Amino acid sequence: MVQFNTIEDILEAVEEQQVDFVKFQFAGIDGTLKELDVPLALLGFALSKGLPFENTIFSSFKTVGADLILKPDIRTFSIMNDGVGSVPFGRIICELMHSDGQTFDGCSRNSLKLFVRKIFQAGYVFSVSASVDFYLFSAETRKNLSSQTASKNFIDTETFSNMEKVKRDVLHFLINADIEITSMYQSDQNGPFTVVFKESSVLRIADNIMTFKYILQNAAQHHGLYASFMPKPLKDTEGLTTSFGLVLMKNEFNEFYHPGKDMMISENARKFIGGIFSHIRGICAVTNPTVNSYKRIAQKEKAPYYISWSGTDRYSLIRLPSSRGRSTKIEIQNADPSCNPYLSLLILLAAGISGIEKSTEVINAADLESANYSNDEKALMSAGTLPTSLFEAVEEFKRDNFLKQILGENISTSLIQTATNEWADYSKHIHLWELEKYL
Repeated sequence: MVQFNTIEDILEAVEEQQVDFVKFQFAGIDGTLKELDVPLALLGFALSKGLPFENTIFSSFKTVGADLILKPDIRTFSIMNDGVGSVPFGRIICELMHSDGQTFDGCSRNSLKLFVRKIFQAGYVFSVSASVDFYLFSAETRKNLSSQTASKNFIDTETFSNMEKVKRDVLHFLINADIEITSMYQSDQNGPFTVVFKESSVLRIADNIMTFKYILQNAAQHHGLYASFMPKPLKDTEGLTTSFGLVLMKNEFNEFYHPGKDMMISENARKFIGGIFSHIRGICAVTNPTVNSYKRIAQKEKAPYYISWSGTDRYSLIRLPSSRGRSTKIEIQNADPSCNPYLSLLILLAAGISGIEKSTEVINAADLESANYSNDEKALMSAGTLPTSLFEAVEEFKRDNFLKQILGENISTSLIQTATNEWADYSKHIHLWELEKYL
């Protein structure tokens, strides 16, 4: 894969491959990818000076007095083909900046980058692995889901064939976008798919997740399917998870590893977990940002519900995979694919680092599989439970001044307003369950 390091590299590749336009893409606070198409006549200027951005086009941010620009990150440029008409196009990931070059506090990517830079100056370096679940539905299945008449066995021969085509195209596009994964699989014929991203830097992993979702949705549409990142689209099947595996290095040593301690993990690992647990109920407003997110959490079985951690329980909120030494990592499993990965990583890392700085204590690990415990026993081994609704999570977020400080006023206000509006809209609707139970 060609690595683009200069504007000249991009302009030369665009001319050689007869690219007609370049998509300038950025993440809204809600985690969706926004884009503006830039014709070649403006490309050189837009790459060097940035692209003027009219905030009223999108409703992701608070209104700001100063003008904004989309500032592209040259290293994220790639040339792709959407499979329709074989016309290649370019894409590049951008950050929102003020036109005078000052940072804009409503840009989630830039907020994460600034935090990573800050902790790097303190001697810390994070690397992250991640996995993201998704469903692929046919148009008919999607229609049946909307009317709540979908069968649990919804994959027919044609749908299965199209799924294989989607996977083939996605793997091809990932190579073009220079995104490395370790696997993509479906554990059950009617269950979700999982893509596992190779460990990389914090910002790169967030970029890769956003790019993957964009690629998958386009590939699925081309083959007559629909890619869903809805956390809990089906009542009787498992929900969708986004997990982050965190490795913290300092002076070339893994801060989470200690061969002489219990479980061979350090005191800093425990403090890091303690920091996350101290804020996790408010964190859920970021990592689980939709009404539907809490349908998954409420199922309890294959989704974290109790605030606990373990080296053996695969479904605990925080899990420690068995690898030790330089590979020791902390895996956080409460997030879902509807989240903004920039903000989710920012708030999780910040909470963990605060735990180290404040020497936050954590409860003892649950050392058996969750299937071996009753709910009462799980409750005794936990530090409480996660919120069971978006309303509850947002109320927790409002009370957590640390989280609001980390995200900044612009992003915090937007998150609260978006979630409040969604909960109000949800609350005034009559749902099928209510009709079946009370009518």
